[in-house]
Amino acid sequence: MPGLGHLAVRARFRRGVAAAIVGNLAATIVTVAIALPIRNKADLADVVADRPTFVGLGLALAVMAITRLWAALDAGWQARPATGTALRIVTGLATSTVVIACVAPLAVAADYVLKTDRAVSHVFSSRQAVTAYPGPVSDTDTATRRTTPSTGTTPTITTVTINTTTTVATAAATFGETTVAATTPTNPPVTAPRTTTTLPPIVAENRVNVLLLGGDAGPGRWSLRTDSMIVISLDPVTGDTVMISVPRNLQRMPFPPGTAMADRFPNGFTDIANAVYTYADQHRELAGGGDDAGAQAIKLGIAQLLGMPIHHYVLVDMAGFVDVVDALGGVDIDVAARVPSPGNPPGSKHPVPKYIEAGLQHMDGTIALAYSRSRYADSDYQRMSRQRCVLGAIATAATPMAVATGLTELVAAFGDAVRTDIPRERLGELAQLVDHVAQAGGLGQVRTLHLAPPLISSTRWDAVEVRLLVTELIAAGDQAGELVVDDTTPTAEAGPVLVNGC
Repeated sequence: MPGLGHLAVRARFRRGVAAAIVGNLAATIVTVAIALPIRNKADLADVVADRPTFVGLGLALAVMAITRLWAALDAGWQARPATGTALRIVTGLATSTVVIACVAPLAVAADYVLKTDRAVSHVFSSRQAVTAYPGPVSDTDTATRRTTPSTGTTPTITTVTINTTTTVATAAATFGETTVAATTPTNPPVTAPRTTTTLPPIVAENRVNVLLLGGDAGPGRWSLRTDSMIVISLDPVTGDTVMISVPRNLQRMPFPPGTAMADRFPNGFTDIANAVYTYADQHRELAGGGDDAGAQAIKLGIAQLLGMPIHHYVLVDMAGFVDVVDALGGVDIDVAARVPSPGNPPGSKHPVPKYIEAGLQHMDGTIALAYSRSRYADSDYQRMSRQRCVLGAIATAATPMAVATGLTELVAAFGDAVRTDIPRERLGELAQLVDHVAQAGGLGQVRTLHLAPPLISSTRWDAVEVRLLVTELIAAGDQAGELVVDDTTPTAEAGPVLVNGC
């Protein structure tokens, strides 16, 4: 214990020694009290979520480091020999050993805790999120789908209509969102010549729905276009997960009736979907007035498009994403076909080769970003698929060893590259949700829907058809595979195709 020996020999500055003892004891008690209950990731996330507790842990570690440093240096000074070079060297080495063994780990831990606190405060919200709820679609909207179940059978035609009778509804907060009133359609009647399909007024209401946005901004520039829009919908009980990709070039993005954005754009947004963020950020009064008005506007549009509530958004600066991948030591991606690179994207740390070759490739952050942004060889829709593959590769690369090795770099990278309206206080629940997803099979069991040709047209899409596709995806349960897109003209006969690879 620092200072005890000094008191025993009646050394000078006894008040300072006593203060060091008290400070060290208090810091030790605080550290043990906070750390002892931590048994798993969810417990650790709960500690990080409680900022006073987490900062208190960092300060306690710093006090322990300072008192031990003082004790080691003072003890070395008191014990220094009056004569003899060899004895002085031995004393110096002994003091250095004590400092390295007892002080350095505490100092590093304190620094990490305080840096993590700053990064978490930068990424997560300090206020409750507002859920974006969908409203009804037009009473004239009708979707007719023609599918052929198997060779030699008669095609099945299913017609679905929406009743626009509205009712005021509130949904229980499931993941830190504020409950708000919204107009929602009642259960719709369904008419079909041969098959009956029930389309609920709001789908995925009991799930956690998060909108993942990839922005093409650079460092310090968040008010630009969002070229990647993916909704991740998770069942908080079973961990069942689906991903829905919305194309950047979708036209006539709708907004829930009664909102300021819908009043401004009654027939849908007049530019393509990836321009919504910039417009709303420049007209914040249309989407809540906050500094994240752009993201809130996209939440409203995606909610209305898909017919599902969007509880949260996560905005990733794609340039900062380079540092995240590098901190993990890179990612492994099985490239299905050679992809021409888009040149050196913002945030590049080295020149990008002209082509990214087919086959299993280990990519650093710069190459992974170039791969996810390229659309020269095919289309925006294939780029959407590549972006999903890169996200999956990042999740796979985030092993405990990789995270531990690049911990400091990861904390800094996430702090610079990510923003979300998920409240910090919900980190523990978020960790539990991630565990449920892993227990359900992880990324290998994720069902994916690309809202793009041949399923829908980005220019002439049907509101009911989109909601029907989403409803079928959510209801699919344990069905394996994913819905793929290609750059072809949509047809009524086109159905889902099962594929693998990136």
